[in-house]
Order: sequence, then structure tokens, then C-alpha cells
Amino acid sequence: MQDVLAALITHLLTISAITDLTSTRIFGGELPEDQIKAMPRKVIVLRYAGGFELFRTHREQQPRLDIFSYGEDYFEAGRVDGVVADALIAIRRLDINDTLLHSVGYAGGPRQLKEPDAEWRYVLRSATVRAGETTTA
Repeated sequence: MQDVLAALITHLLTISAITDLTSTRIFGGELPEDQIKAMPRKVIVLRYAGGFELFRTHREQQPRLDIFSYGEDYFEAGRVDGVVADALIAIRRLDINDTLLHSVGYAGGPRQLKEPDAEWRYVLRSATVRAGETTTA
């Protein structure tokens, strides 16, 4: 079974425009506890957003994701969002760890938001990923 989040994180970590901003701070699910003390700073969090579709006969799935791009302010969060958006929309048939990432499409534009308790600024973007298992002969 493919792991779309892990494949996307692995891919994003190979893009210097992203790591120049975030270093290796790209996570799946939620922000790890050890990162919270250093916030606000540039961080990316990918999270499943529901709407998961699985086509078992073709071993393909189309999960929806929310992409949280954090920054010190809205401008910096927007910079992170921009490089992530460019990197994901450029995906065309990448094979990463037994997951074949076919393409990524966005469901609307970015939204500027703020964590209610901590008041960290971030940009949220939703996407649908077309992915499938790789096959070995």
C-alpha cells in the first residue's frame, strides 16, 4: 500500500527552494511537540483532509490533502506556500518508495489563517493527489 504523505514529504525534501526556507521541517499529520517551542517559523505540515477515494481495481487513490505553510508572518508563510504550490503542481509520474505520484491539483486558492491559541500565521491550501502503487516485474 502506498503512503502518499511520506512520498510527498520525501519529494519536497529534495527541492532546494523549499529546504532553503524550511530546512528539513516538513511533517505529516501535525507539528511535532519538539517544534512547537521554536514557533513561529517556516514549517510545512501535510495532512489528509477527507474525501479519500480508492480505486482497488487500478490500485489508484486520490486523497485530498491540506497543506499548512507556516511562517513568522503572513508574507513569510506565503513565500513557503508559493514554493510548495509550484513543486507539487509540477509533479508528473514520480516513483518514490513504492508510491507512484501521478499529479497534484489544487482545490481553490490559498487562505491566510492564524492558529487561535498560539496566533502563528500560516497559509492553507487544499489539493488532490493522484497516486498509485508501483509495480515490479
